[in-house]
Amino acid sequence: MSIEAKNEKLKSIKPTLLEIARKLLLENWKLKLVSLLVAITIWGALISEDASLTREKVFQDVAISITGTDALQRSGLIVTQGLDELQPIRVRVEIPQKMYDAAVPANYSIRADVSRITSTGEQTVPIQSISTNTYGSVEWMSQNEITVVVEEYITRRRVPVRLEMLGKIPEGYYSSGTTVDPGNVVISGPQSLVEKIAYVSASYNPRLVESSTGVQYTAVPFRLIGSGGEEIISKHISVTSENVVLDTLLVEQSIYPTKLVDVNLSGITRGEVMDGYTITSITADPAQIRVAGSLADLNAMKMLDLATTIDVTNLTESIIRAVRVDKPNNLVNISDSAVYVSIEVSPMEQAAE
Repeated sequence: MSIEAKNEKLKSIKPTLLEIARKLLLENWKLKLVSLLVAITIWGALISEDASLTREKVFQDVAISITGTDALQRSGLIVTQGLDELQPIRVRVEIPQKMYDAAVPANYSIRADVSRITSTGEQTVPIQSISTNTYGSVEWMSQNEITVVVEEYITRRRVPVRLEMLGKIPEGYYSSGTTVDPGNVVISGPQSLVEKIAYVSASYNPRLVESSTGVQYTAVPFRLIGSGGEEIISKHISVTSENVVLDTLLVEQSIYPTKLVDVNLSGITRGEVMDGYTITSITADPAQIRVAGSLADLNAMKMLDLATTIDVTNLTESIIRAVRVDKPNNLVNISDSAVYVSIEVSPMEQAAE
């Protein structure tokens, strides 16, 4: 057969093959398409369930959790430097295909356990992670350890509390006393700081209104003061009382209203001055005394009596005597416990003029 004849035969066969292929594809094409989709779905499901098939994933800015601080303190040590400066790291993990989208950094517990530290000074702590069948394992971290500074952790008991008054009781009120609770505290923390603390200073500024009388309780802030008067500030120091951590102290103050009351000078003298002389005036200094007590007692109080009388028998000249004020039992306070009584004595001729 010549070459030309062969070519003619091939040309006649090609359309026939194409027609057959076309017929095969178009015949029941919907069923074939559905079968293909089902096959792809089954294949994808089988692939996703295969734990041996993993994908790489990189997490950025992963925070390092710190564990074991309480256990470290119970062993008498505390980390004072290195934890505040921790920067987030990058982590590369191998994740089973089916959990790729669900995986987050928390699944791998990136942490540093400081409870394993056993001595003071600069220490290195390895960064740890966990591996699970569900989320795979960590293959690489941009940082494998952290460096910290460790000190001895000590406790001092019965550190005194001093109350610092800022301002005064407003005019018209009286305080029978101000106390702070607790009067002593327990301080724990790094040895280098705790040993410097001399006392705790609580600042109190009475802010009263007319209706706020009686026993007042106020929570006030406090500061830790060193022996040189400097303030010591550190988040590593804890202040406690009866195992309760304190962030404020309680100030108790009893507040009473006050009132100015005249001194009663009636009947202050006994006896008679010398013949030819007369008493021209009797005055008290101060003439009024501020008293404090309940509002009902103050409203009933008109005058204050003096405890004794002054003997003016045969007097020919003026005198000044200190006389004790008779404080009623229902009053909380009087501003003056004694007054100076001036008795002016003059000859009758001068008095008449």
